Amino acid sequence: MIAGMMISCTGNAYKNAERTSSTAHIYPDYAETVVPVNIAPLNFDILDSSQSSVVEVSGKSGKLVLKGPRVRIPIRKWKRILQENAGGDIHVKIFLKENGKWTACEPFTIGVAEEEIDGYLTYRLIEPGYSSYGFLTLRQRDIRSFEERDLYNNNLIKGRMEGQCINCHSFQNYRTDNFQFHARHNEGGTMVFTGKEGKRLDFKTGDLLSGAVYPSWHPQQNLIAYSVNTTLQLFYSHGIQKTEVYDGSSDLVLYDVESNDVSYIVHDSLSMETFPYWSADGKTLYYAAAYLPDFGADASSDTKLMTDSIRYNIWSIGFDPSTRRFGTPELIFDAVSDSLSAVTPRPSPDGRYLLSGVGDHGSFHIWNESSDIYLTDLQSGETRPLDEINSERADSFKSWSSNSRWIAFTSRREDGNYSRIYIAYFGKDGKAGKPFLLPQKDPQQNKRFFRSYNVPEFTVEKIKWTPKQIEKVVLSEPVHTRQVDPR
Repeated sequence: MIAGMMISCTGNAYKNAERTSSTAHIYPDYAETVVPVNIAPLNFDILDSSQSSVVEVSGKSGKLVLKGPRVRIPIRKWKRILQENAGGDIHVKIFLKENGKWTACEPFTIGVAEEEIDGYLTYRLIEPGYSSYGFLTLRQRDIRSFEERDLYNNNLIKGRMEGQCINCHSFQNYRTDNFQFHARHNEGGTMVFTGKEGKRLDFKTGDLLSGAVYPSWHPQQNLIAYSVNTTLQLFYSHGIQKTEVYDGSSDLVLYDVESNDVSYIVHDSLSMETFPYWSADGKTLYYAAAYLPDFGADASSDTKLMTDSIRYNIWSIGFDPSTRRFGTPELIFDAVSDSLSAVTPRPSPDGRYLLSGVGDHGSFHIWNESSDIYLTDLQSGETRPLDEINSERADSFKSWSSNSRWIAFTSRREDGNYSRIYIAYFGKDGKAGKPFLLPQKDPQQNKRFFRSYNVPEFTVEKIKWTPKQIEKVVLSEPVHTRQVDPR
């Protein structure tokens, strides 16, 4: 039985409120969403002007009565409500008092899915600037509560050196024993962690275009697929899109964590390959590729004058884990034929679906207003925009929970400037529920926190390394990789 909670000065007068068809305005908007059975409390603020406000949150066996407008739900009582109503609905009623009269707003429901969400999200926090690295943080959040901790931040080395960019974190199979991220500029390198050991890699070797860029750790083996990219940047003098990040060239490579050997996966002078990602069984590698002749270019072309024309398709290539041999690339999503560009493929862990980021051009869509998330059914081959979660502004980075039932993604839908994390339920029928903002202890943090959330990655456990332990790896002597021919 859920124990009630009441502010004594409110009394019970609200129970005689006049019913209206008006809807209360709340922030964040959790009405008619479907949430995990283990999510943190959905705290919200009532935005309607009133003298007093009361909220009833009820389920099968009781209700909570809370005073507004700052609705803060006790975590223990919230967990009990979720557990008791798994597979059903929570009902929310909001009562407002204005000019001495109580009115009851139109009630709404919050569905509670029986499927849990992975306990942790790791993301980068970044100021939306372009000329300096500022204060960058890799942070992990327990999304069953409000606990949050730094994995690493670049302020640890400030005072000893000038500036450092950190980015592109990747974990092996939703666990945290094996993970990696990059540091750029001072003390730069690829930081690779296996169990209790960490090393800083000087990745550039042989004829590779660059050091390691976009990663994906093989789910079973100590292998990491990377793209190597010559990445360039343009700035716009007008319009809402502020910058264009594009590749002049790129390839895919495979890195062996144990031997430090690097070999090509796809190396084609007429194509730019990027954003690799493994299937859950480790037998398929998905990636995005732009074919230069599709936009009137060749290997000698200067692509900075063609950025509006560069478009990518989604491809896959088979992989035999026993021999470590790759097969022949296959086209998965032909976006170019529709004058679209598809990047950042993410296959669902159950192997049925694939998410990709789609814009009108290019590969770096976080500032592209046309950016949406698309869904490909890998059984039927059908692809459609996932309109259930898309907005009119940039929707970009995304990831699946390990049970394929939840999608976390970043979106600038709220103000066009800052990316925030949204979560949506994904049903076995291939349809997504209404997305909701990652819950915060104080919802206004979303409006006061002037940094963007970047690349949310699910894990089922917390990271065991401390920032100071990781700092020692960042400052260690680099280990050099060796380029070898593919087997």
